[in-house]
Amino acid sequence: MDKKLAISLLSLLFTVSFPLSVWAETVLEKVNRTGVLTAGVRTDAVPFGYTDKNNSLQGYSVDLIKLIQQRLEKQLNKPIKLELKTVTLKNRFEQVEKGQLDIVCEATSITSEREQKVDFSTPYFTSGIQLLAREADAERLNPTRTSETQLQTIRENNITVGFLLGTTTDDQFRPVYPEAKWQVVGSRTDGIRRLKAEEIDLIASDGILLLGELWQQGLDFKQFRLVPEQPLTFENYGCILPKNSAQWGNLVNQTITSEANTQLWNKWFDPKTGRFPYQRFQTSTKP
Repeated sequence: MDKKLAISLLSLLFTVSFPLSVWAETVLEKVNRTGVLTAGVRTDAVPFGYTDKNNSLQGYSVDLIKLIQQRLEKQLNKPIKLELKTVTLKNRFEQVEKGQLDIVCEATSITSEREQKVDFSTPYFTSGIQLLAREADAERLNPTRTSETQLQTIRENNITVGFLLGTTTDDQFRPVYPEAKWQVVGSRTDGIRRLKAEEIDLIASDGILLLGELWQQGLDFKQFRLVPEQPLTFENYGCILPKNSAQWGNLVNQTITSEANTQLWNKWFDPKTGRFPYQRFQTSTKP
C-alpha cells in the first residue's frame, strides 16, 4: 500500500474512533493555557453594565466578572488577563455558543428555551417585567387597577407599548396583551425619549432596567411610575456559560454564592448605602 495512503487511512480511523469532543479544550484549560479570560458585558443594561461619563465600563456584572477573574487566579495560581467585550441582545448567546466568549454576565433571564443552547450560572438577581408610564397616566394604565369599562376604552384608544426585540418581554409577555399596539424601540434610552415625547404610552421591560435608565439619564423619577407595583413576571438573572462546562460553572457559582459577592451585591444594591439603592428607587416611583 502506498505510504501516504496508509497514513491518510490511519488518520481517518483515529478521527472516526475518537470524536473531536474528546480533545475539546475546556474553558478552564483554555484560560490556563492562554492566561486570558474573555468575558462579555452590555453597555445598555444599567446598573448591570453601562459606560460612565469617561466611557469606562461600570456595573454590578462588570464587578462580578472581575471577582470571578480573581478566583480564577487563585485556583490556577497565576495571573489571568481579563478581556471585556461588549455584547448585544442579538449576539450574546451566539458568541458563547461559538466559543468566542468564556462567559457573559449582564441582565439575562434564565429560561428553559435558552437553556437548550447555553448553560447558566446560579441566579444572582431577581427582577420582573413592569410597565413604565408617565406619572399622569400611571393609574389609568395600571393593568391591575383597571376596570372592564376602562379596559374597553384602552383597547379602543390603541394604547402603544414600546418593547425591545430579543428579550423575554418580546418572547413571553407581549402575547399576553394582544390588544395593545406594540412598537419596537431600539433601546431603553430611545424608549424613554419616546415616552417623554408622548409618542408611546408605556415601555415594557424589567423594572430594574427601566429604573436604571432613568438613573443614567438623570431624569426626575417623580415624572414616571412603574406599574404595577409588583412585577408581572419574576425572572432570575444568571451568567451565560458554554454548554457542558461543569468545572467552569462550579467556579462561577462558588463566586456568586461567596461572601465576597454578598459584599459586592450590597455595594451596589443595599437600600441605604448602595451605589444603586434599589429599594429607594423602587419606592421613589410611587406617588
